[in-house]
Amino acid sequence: MRYLISYGIYSYIVLVFLQFVGCGGARLEVFMEQQDSLARFFPPSGKLPKPRQEKIAFYFRRLRERKTSQDRRRDFRAITFDLDDTIWKGTETLINANEKMHDWIKVNTPKCAEKYDSKNFRELMSTLRKSQPEIAHNFTALRKKALEIAFAETGYDKSKVEPAFTAFIKARNNVLLYEDSVQTLKCLRERGIIVGAITNGNANVWEICGLRDLFDFAIKAEDAGEAKPLRAPFTLALRCCRRVLEDIGETSVLSIGESNILHVGDSIQSDVDGAKNAGFYAILLDRQIREEEKANLKRDSKADCVITGLEELYSKL
Repeated sequence: MRYLISYGIYSYIVLVFLQFVGCGGARLEVFMEQQDSLARFFPPSGKLPKPRQEKIAFYFRRLRERKTSQDRRRDFRAITFDLDDTIWKGTETLINANEKMHDWIKVNTPKCAEKYDSKNFRELMSTLRKSQPEIAHNFTALRKKALEIAFAETGYDKSKVEPAFTAFIKARNNVLLYEDSVQTLKCLRERGIIVGAITNGNANVWEICGLRDLFDFAIKAEDAGEAKPLRAPFTLALRCCRRVLEDIGETSVLSIGESNILHVGDSIQSDVDGAKNAGFYAILLDRQIREEEKANLKRDSKADCVITGLEELYSKL
C-alpha cells in the first residue's frame, strides 16, 4: 500500500487551505503528486511498520524533553549511508554481477559474447556515459542501452535486453556484506534514529535479504535524477526524513533539518563533498587507513570525522 492514505496533519492542513482559497483542482493534483513522489523511496509496503514508527516516535519524544543540547553529536536524528564499499563490498559484488550477466550472454547470445567480452562491454558503457550524459547517473538505463546496442550489432533483437539485465541485477542484489554492517544498522534502529540509504548504484535494498528491514528509506541516483555529489539525492533524503516524521505525527519541519542528518560513505567526492554541500554532517569511512593517518585524511578530505569501521559510529552520536 502506497503513501496515498495519510500524509499526516501537515498535508491535510495544506490541502484544506488550498481548497479554502480556491486554488482549484489542478494545484491540488500537483500537491498530491509531489507528496506521492516520495513513495518510491520507501519499502514496497508503502509505510514503516507500526513498531518501527513507535520506536522513532519515542526517540523524538526524548529529544524534545532535553532542555539543553551540550553536544551537537547528541542531536543527530537521522543517518544516511552510502551502500557500495560502505555497507557491502562494492567491487566484489559488481564483478560477480557482471560475470553472471556474461554467463547468460554466452549461453543465449553467443555471437554477442564473442564481440563483447567483459572488457569490451565496460568500454561500451563508458563511451555511452560520455555520449549520453542525460543517463550517465542512471546505471540501469545505461546498462540496458549498452545491451541493446551490443545485441543489435551482433544480430539479436531487443527482447534479449531484459533477461540479460535480470541476470545482472539478481546478482547485483546478492551483495557481500561487511561484517559490521548489519549489527551497526540494527543498533542504530534500536535507538530510534531514522536510517536511510543514498546510493549512486542500482542495487535495491528492498530485494536484499538481511537488509530490507534495516532501512527506513533508500534513494538511488536513477530515481533522484542526479547522482552524488549533486544536491538532489540529499534533498530527497531530508524530505524522506520529514515524511517519516509526518507519518508518526511529528508535523513540524523544525523536527529535523540538514544539520541533524549524518551521512556516512567511502568517497570524498560523492559522499563527503556531497553531504557537506547539502548541509549534512559528513563521516568518511576508510577501512584501510591506519589510526595515525586519520587526522591528515580528515583535514585533506574536509570530512567532519574519519572512521575505519562502522562500529565507530556509536561514539559519534
